[in-house]
Amino acid sequence: MGPVEALELALSKEKEAIELYQKFYREFAAAKDIFLFLANEEQKHRNLIEKKISELKTE
Repeated sequence: MGPVEALELALSKEKEAIELYQKFYREFAAAKDIFLFLANEEQKHRNLIEKKISELKTE
């Protein structure tokens, strides 16, 4: 597995985590702040990974 493939795998896991935290955000009102925070953090990771994939594909 090369670096791009590894990052694409990581990207898929970030997307899954975002969806999970968004689901929990909607379902568990008492803890919505933490799930919103976590979803936002995962989105930051997703953005970084997408940027790195783009950089590697243009090299």
